[in-house]
Amino acid sequence: MIKTVKTDEEFSSKLSLPSLLYQKSSHFFTKMSFYPSNVRYALTISQEKKFIFFRVAKVGTRTILHLFKNANVELTAAHPYDCHYPVNKYKEYFKFAFVRNPWDRLVSCWLNKVVRSNLYHFSAEMLPRMQEFENFVDYVVENMDLECGDLHLRFQSKLIDFNHIDYLGRFENFTADLEEVLDILGIEGVIEKKGASPGRKGYREYYTDSTKDKVYKLYKRDIKIFNYEF
Repeated sequence: MIKTVKTDEEFSSKLSLPSLLYQKSSHFFTKMSFYPSNVRYALTISQEKKFIFFRVAKVGTRTILHLFKNANVELTAAHPYDCHYPVNKYKEYFKFAFVRNPWDRLVSCWLNKVVRSNLYHFSAEMLPRMQEFENFVDYVVENMDLECGDLHLRFQSKLIDFNHIDYLGRFENFTADLEEVLDILGIEGVIEKKGASPGRKGYREYYTDSTKDKVYKLYKRDIKIFNYEF
Protein backbone atom coordinates (compact mmCIF):
# COMPACT_ATOMS: atom_id res chain seq x y z
CA MET A 1 0.00 0.00 0.00
CA ILE A 2 1.39 3.38 -1.02
CA LYS A 3 1.04 6.12 1.55
CA THR A 4 0.19 9.60 0.37
CA VAL A 5 2.70 12.24 1.48
CA LYS A 6 1.12 15.48 2.52
CA THR A 7 2.52 18.69 1.12
CA ASP A 8 3.70 21.67 3.20
CA GLU A 9 0.59 23.51 2.11
CA GLU A 10 -1.67 20.79 3.49
CA PHE A 11 0.13 20.79 6.82
CA SER A 12 0.17 24.58 6.95
CA SER A 13 -3.55 24.81 6.31
CA LYS A 14 -4.14 23.22 9.71
CA LEU A 15 -2.11 25.89 11.54
CA SER A 16 -3.68 28.85 13.26
CA LEU A 17 -3.56 32.25 11.60
CA PRO A 18 -0.91 33.61 14.04
CA SER A 19 1.32 30.60 13.30
CA LEU A 20 0.98 31.10 9.57
CA LEU A 21 1.81 34.79 9.90
CA TYR A 22 4.83 33.97 12.07
CA GLN A 23 6.17 31.51 9.48
CA LYS A 24 5.97 34.11 6.76
CA SER A 25 7.38 36.99 8.82
CA SER A 26 10.17 35.03 10.52
CA HIS A 27 11.69 34.09 7.15
CA PHE A 28 11.72 37.76 6.23
CA PHE A 29 13.29 38.93 9.49
CA THR A 30 16.05 36.31 9.49
CA LYS A 31 17.33 37.81 6.25
CA MET A 32 17.60 41.33 7.66
CA SER A 33 20.99 42.72 8.69
CA PHE A 34 19.96 43.44 12.29
CA TYR A 35 18.67 39.90 12.95
CA PRO A 36 20.28 38.91 16.30
CA SER A 37 22.05 35.70 17.24
CA ASN A 38 19.98 33.23 19.26
CA VAL A 39 22.55 33.09 22.06
CA ARG A 40 24.52 35.76 23.91
CA TYR A 41 28.29 35.70 23.45
CA ALA A 42 31.43 37.42 24.69
CA LEU A 43 32.74 39.03 21.52
CA THR A 44 35.66 41.02 20.21
CA ILE A 45 34.94 42.58 16.81
CA SER A 46 37.18 44.42 14.36
CA GLN A 47 35.62 46.22 11.43
CA GLU A 48 39.12 47.11 10.23
CA LYS A 49 40.26 43.48 9.94
CA LYS A 50 36.78 42.02 9.43
CA PHE A 51 36.79 39.45 12.21
CA ILE A 52 34.79 38.27 15.23
CA PHE A 53 36.65 36.59 18.09
CA PHE A 54 34.41 34.51 20.36
CA ARG A 55 36.15 34.90 23.70
CA VAL A 56 36.22 31.76 25.85
CA ALA A 57 37.35 32.61 29.38
CA LYS A 58 40.57 30.94 30.57
CA VAL A 59 41.64 30.10 27.01
CA GLY A 60 44.30 32.69 26.17
CA THR A 61 41.97 35.66 25.76
CA ARG A 62 44.29 38.13 27.51
CA THR A 63 47.18 37.07 25.27
CA ILE A 64 45.11 37.58 22.13
CA LEU A 65 43.73 40.97 23.21
CA HIS A 66 47.22 42.10 24.25
CA LEU A 67 48.54 41.10 20.83
CA PHE A 68 45.81 43.09 19.06
CA LYS A 69 46.68 46.12 21.18
CA ASN A 70 50.40 45.91 20.44
CA ALA A 71 49.71 45.36 16.73
CA ASN A 72 47.49 48.48 16.68
CA VAL A 73 44.47 46.52 15.49
CA GLU A 74 41.43 48.77 15.73
CA LEU A 75 38.67 46.99 17.65
CA THR A 76 35.09 48.06 17.02
CA ALA A 77 34.03 46.19 20.16
CA ALA A 78 36.75 45.00 22.52
CA HIS A 79 35.16 43.53 25.67
CA PRO A 80 31.38 43.12 25.43
CA TYR A 81 29.97 40.25 27.47
CA ASP A 82 26.74 38.28 27.09
CA CYS A 83 25.51 40.14 24.03
CA HIS A 84 23.57 39.18 20.93
CA TYR A 85 25.20 40.18 17.65
CA PRO A 86 23.58 40.85 14.26
CA VAL A 87 24.46 37.66 12.41
CA ASN A 88 23.80 38.84 8.87
CA LYS A 89 25.67 42.13 9.32
CA TYR A 90 28.84 40.16 10.04
CA LYS A 91 28.17 37.36 7.58
CA GLU A 92 31.42 37.88 5.67
CA TYR A 93 33.62 38.37 8.75
CA PHE A 94 36.19 35.74 9.74
CA LYS A 95 35.03 34.16 13.00
CA PHE A 96 37.33 32.24 15.32
CA ALA A 97 37.65 30.91 18.86
CA PHE A 98 39.96 28.84 21.05
CA VAL A 99 39.05 25.94 23.34
CA ARG A 100 40.86 24.12 26.15
CA ASN A 101 40.82 20.75 27.87
CA PRO A 102 37.98 21.11 30.42
CA TRP A 103 39.95 19.45 33.23
CA ASP A 104 42.81 21.90 32.65
CA ARG A 105 40.51 24.89 32.28
CA LEU A 106 38.80 24.21 35.63
CA VAL A 107 42.15 24.04 37.44
CA SER A 108 43.15 27.35 35.85
CA CYS A 109 39.87 28.94 36.94
CA TRP A 110 40.28 27.67 40.50
CA LEU A 111 43.87 28.87 40.85
CA ASN A 112 43.16 32.28 39.37
CA LYS A 113 39.67 33.04 40.64
CA VAL A 114 39.63 31.29 44.01
CA VAL A 115 43.14 30.71 45.35
CA ARG A 116 44.46 34.11 44.31
CA SER A 117 41.52 36.47 43.94
CA ASN A 118 38.29 35.11 45.52
CA LEU A 119 36.20 36.11 42.50
CA TYR A 120 33.17 34.28 43.89
CA HIS A 121 33.27 36.22 47.18
CA PHE A 122 33.47 33.25 49.50
CA SER A 123 33.20 34.20 53.15
CA ALA A 124 36.26 34.24 55.39
CA GLU A 125 35.05 30.98 56.88
CA MET A 126 34.35 29.30 53.56
CA LEU A 127 37.36 30.47 51.54
CA PRO A 128 39.92 28.12 53.15
CA ARG A 129 37.71 25.16 52.22
CA MET A 130 37.33 26.38 48.65
CA GLN A 131 41.10 26.70 48.34
CA GLU A 132 41.18 22.92 48.39
CA PHE A 133 40.49 21.84 44.83
CA GLU A 134 38.29 18.87 45.70
CA ASN A 135 35.94 21.10 47.71
CA PHE A 136 35.77 23.61 44.87
CA VAL A 137 34.82 20.86 42.41
CA ASP A 138 31.98 19.83 44.73
CA TYR A 139 30.88 23.48 44.96
CA VAL A 140 30.72 23.76 41.16
CA VAL A 141 28.77 20.50 40.93
CA GLU A 142 26.19 21.65 43.48
CA ASN A 143 25.89 25.38 42.76
CA MET A 144 27.05 26.55 39.34
CA ASP A 145 24.94 27.01 36.21
CA LEU A 146 27.19 25.84 33.38
CA GLU A 147 24.65 26.80 30.72
CA CYS A 148 24.26 30.50 31.47
CA GLY A 149 26.33 31.23 34.58
CA ASP A 150 29.83 32.53 35.20
CA LEU A 151 31.87 32.73 31.97
CA HIS A 152 34.93 31.13 33.56
CA LEU A 153 32.95 27.97 34.27
CA ARG A 154 30.34 28.00 31.52
CA PHE A 155 30.39 25.30 28.84
CA GLN A 156 32.84 26.36 26.15
CA SER A 157 30.36 25.07 23.58
CA LYS A 158 27.89 27.70 24.82
CA LEU A 159 30.38 30.50 24.18
CA ILE A 160 30.92 29.83 20.48
CA ASP A 161 28.48 30.25 17.59
CA PHE A 162 29.03 26.92 15.84
CA ASN A 163 26.64 27.89 13.05
CA HIS A 164 29.09 30.52 11.84
CA ILE A 165 32.57 29.66 13.16
CA ASP A 166 35.40 29.57 10.60
CA TYR A 167 38.35 28.51 12.75
CA LEU A 168 38.58 26.67 16.08
CA GLY A 169 42.01 26.75 17.69
CA ARG A 170 43.20 24.79 20.70
CA PHE A 171 44.97 26.04 23.79
CA GLU A 172 47.18 22.95 23.63
CA ASN A 173 48.50 24.14 20.26
CA PHE A 174 48.01 27.81 21.03
CA THR A 175 51.02 29.48 19.38
CA ALA A 176 50.80 27.59 16.10
CA ASP A 177 47.02 28.01 15.84
CA LEU A 178 47.13 31.70 16.70
CA GLU A 179 49.88 32.27 14.15
CA GLU A 180 47.60 30.71 11.54
CA VAL A 181 44.75 33.04 12.54
CA LEU A 182 47.05 36.06 12.34
CA ASP A 183 48.23 34.97 8.89
CA ILE A 184 44.64 34.67 7.68
CA LEU A 185 43.81 38.13 9.04
CA GLY A 186 47.00 39.75 7.80
CA ILE A 187 48.10 40.83 11.28
CA GLU A 188 51.75 40.95 12.31
CA GLY A 189 52.30 40.53 16.02
CA VAL A 190 54.42 38.86 18.66
CA ILE A 191 52.67 36.19 20.71
CA GLU A 192 53.49 36.64 24.39
CA LYS A 193 51.57 33.97 26.27
CA LYS A 194 50.18 35.36 29.52
CA GLY A 195 48.54 33.98 32.61
CA ALA A 196 50.83 31.05 33.46
CA SER A 197 51.05 30.67 37.22
CA PRO A 198 54.55 30.45 38.73
CA GLY A 199 55.09 26.99 40.15
CA ARG A 200 51.84 25.62 38.76
CA LYS A 201 51.84 21.84 38.38
CA GLY A 202 50.43 19.95 35.43
CA TYR A 203 46.64 19.88 35.73
CA ARG A 204 46.48 16.11 36.22
CA GLU A 205 48.35 16.43 39.51
CA TYR A 206 45.43 18.33 41.06
CA TYR A 207 43.00 15.48 40.47
CA THR A 208 42.03 12.33 42.29
CA ASP A 209 40.09 9.56 40.57
CA SER A 210 36.97 10.96 42.24
CA THR A 211 37.40 14.58 41.10
CA LYS A 212 38.42 13.46 37.61
CA ASP A 213 35.14 11.57 37.27
CA LYS A 214 33.09 14.42 38.71
CA VAL A 215 34.54 16.88 36.20
CA TYR A 216 33.95 14.40 33.38
CA LYS A 217 30.26 14.30 34.30
CA LEU A 218 30.17 18.09 34.64
CA TYR A 219 31.77 18.83 31.28
CA LYS A 220 30.86 15.71 29.33
CA ARG A 221 29.29 17.85 26.62
CA ASP A 222 32.49 19.81 25.92
CA ILE A 223 34.69 16.75 26.33
CA LYS A 224 32.70 14.94 23.64
CA ILE A 225 32.28 17.89 21.29
CA PHE A 226 35.95 18.86 21.34
CA ASN A 227 37.24 15.29 21.65
CA TYR A 228 39.28 15.75 24.83
CA GLU A 229 40.69 13.11 27.15
CA PHE A 230 42.02 13.43 30.68
